[in-house]
Amino acid sequence: MIPLPAIVRRFAFPRGRLAIVPLGRGLINDSWLVTASRKRGVLQRINRHVFPEPDRIMANIATVARHLAARPDRRLRLPTLIAARAGGNFVRAGGEFWRLWHYLPAVTLERVDHPDLAFRLGWSLGHLHRLLAEIDPADLYDTLPGFHVTPTYLDAFDQALAARQDAFSPALERACDFVQRRRERAAVLERANLPLRVIHGDPKLDNVLFDPESLRPLAWVDLDTLKPGLWLWDIGDCVRSACGAEGSLDLSLTAALLDGWLAEAGRWLTEAEIGLLPEAIWLLPFELGLRFLTDHLQGDRYFKVGFRGENLRRALAQFALTEDIERQWGDLLGLRPFRRGRRYSST
Repeated sequence: MIPLPAIVRRFAFPRGRLAIVPLGRGLINDSWLVTASRKRGVLQRINRHVFPEPDRIMANIATVARHLAARPDRRLRLPTLIAARAGGNFVRAGGEFWRLWHYLPAVTLERVDHPDLAFRLGWSLGHLHRLLAEIDPADLYDTLPGFHVTPTYLDAFDQALAARQDAFSPALERACDFVQRRRERAAVLERANLPLRVIHGDPKLDNVLFDPESLRPLAWVDLDTLKPGLWLWDIGDCVRSACGAEGSLDLSLTAALLDGWLAEAGRWLTEAEIGLLPEAIWLLPFELGLRFLTDHLQGDRYFKVGFRGENLRRALAQFALTEDIERQWGDLLGLRPFRRGRRYSST
């Protein structure tokens, strides 16, 4: 592999002595913090197994960046790219696909622990959606066909299960049975014929940068899945990651996050989307658990793992959250945002 300093020097970045250290805990791409002459950047190698056409990712990012640049908004930022010296916003080298972002001085959070913070997070995602709503989804590539389409993941699960080589352990049997008993419900959003919109695609808590003092959300990162899709995928995933710690959904945090999101995005939503919000909150942890389980059955080809069985453990954690949402279903439907939801609808 080409040494990382040689990759960095192909970008319009200071040529001084470089310090390069691994950054983040991403399960897909590899990232490094790069420092030279007091300037910092984030170097990334795009996972070609997951994203076989990375040039389409970069085209989508450029389209969204142009749109937002024409509408400056100090309340929300997306990271910007450092140009390649040969032109464009990426570099092909050593059979790999590379990009270099400007570093944003901010912090990430491991958990949300107060409704005020949950409201700000929801508002920020809603504000992003409001800005993206002005872009025609047809202007973006579908960089990851089938992403978040749960019936497609069920098909992949069935194939992986049929081809498995390992014997069933009690944990694996329990996980597979969990999926089989929820197959019909898993297609709930696909059956609804909801409108396509431009989505972030991966709005989990790890992908939000916060001001270190005020904890105000500053920017959304990890833009590989900017693409046409359903906003309900985004809000369901945001609730999952921010309000579903340790296999339990915190209803007070969920209500606050939804209030914030609806305050910004609600005017764009249809009545059908409002009505299916609870289903999205149920679906996204189930779907992620299904993806982890399928990857385990396939030999850990998609998500990075530290040991064999880690994807199965991840799957069971997401299924525990799914089951907790089922236990609290009546209370979830009684939350204030759902009682007031129709007033947000655009129809």
